[in-house]
Amino acid sequence: MSKERARARAQREAAAEQRAEAARERQERLVAERARAERRALVWRRMRLWQHGTGYRRNREGIAALGTLALVALVLAYVLTSSLTAVLLVALVLVIAMPALAMITLDRRRR
Repeated sequence: MSKERARARAQREAAAEQRAEAARERQERLVAERARAERRALVWRRMRLWQHGTGYRRNREGIAALGTLALVALVLAYVLTSSLTAVLLVALVLVIAMPALAMITLDRRRR
């Protein structure tokens, strides 16, 4: 009788060990799948050029104000001169000066 008990216990232990190994493999598979999905999502987010950064919501009004200022400058240049060359010159100046204007108006570290 004790040999049968020992055999049954050994079978139970072997079955429990197999279940534990299967659970470990399942967990490792889930972790690997989750990591793969996160990497894919990160690559996709990096590829999307239209995605805004973290400071976009905070700077949205400033960006809109700068865009409005640029459009007003272009329209004003056309109305005053009615020359396409003057409008292109103003656009060039705006393209060159826009980073400095953005730093002045949107940079919160100075405030």
